[in-house]
Amino acid sequence: MLDELIQAVARGASLSPEQAALAVAAVLRFFTARLPSAFVGELHARLGTRAAARKDASAE
Repeated sequence: MLDELIQAVARGASLSPEQAALAVAAVLRFFTARLPSAFVGELHARLGTRAAARKDASAE
């Protein structure tokens, strides 16, 4: 589902896939920092980014 979101952002904003991926990642970091953890966990689970989110958090 994450790839679909990136493609939709790329099409909708006339961005390259790489730029769209950076934009999506920035939005996900924003949500992760500001929304309740239960919601963020569900969001990451549905997008298939849960493992990546844990890896990013452990790197900080």
